[in-house]
Amino acid sequence: MRLTLKVLSIIFDYPGDEFKKLISDKRHVVEALEAEDPEAASLLSRFLEAVDPDRADENYVSVFEVPPRCSLYAHTYMLKGKEDMVGQFLLEVKGHYKAKGVDVPVKSELPTFLPVMLEYMALVYDEDPESVKRFARRYLKPWVGELRRCLERARSPWALAAKSLEVVVDKLSRRE
Repeated sequence: MRLTLKVLSIIFDYPGDEFKKLISDKRHVVEALEAEDPEAASLLSRFLEAVDPDRADENYVSVFEVPPRCSLYAHTYMLKGKEDMVGQFLLEVKGHYKAKGVDVPVKSELPTFLPVMLEYMALVYDEDPESVKRFARRYLKPWVGELRRCLERARSPWALAAKSLEVVVDKLSRRE
């Protein structure tokens, strides 16, 4: 699951060099992902086929940034109507990163930015999968379906990636 989480973190971040490399190496990437989760890999394969690498940054900005039609920040979904709790929520999430000694790029982004959360989960997964499962249940499960629906309404290719994320989070969130 570590690789799938890492790929999702790249996909939901601004399309840069790592994103372009995923697209150019999509066949190999998908083959590697299939070993972790065939359903998520199939959705990510469809996303990598659907996204136009020459317009990915423009499409990303139009959906996620200016003005954002769909948010990539957990607190915007989880704290609707409770804006006074945002600071505490940010500290709570950041506390998970610090507890594991993970230095995620929170200097330039809030700790609740989806790519940061996914990067954290990818970094910690091999060491402590149970912690990652708890984190997914608490901080992703409550809102990834809403993100997917928003992206579907926007007719964004990122809806396929969000569906893959939803599959992964559902599997991580199961109590065994």
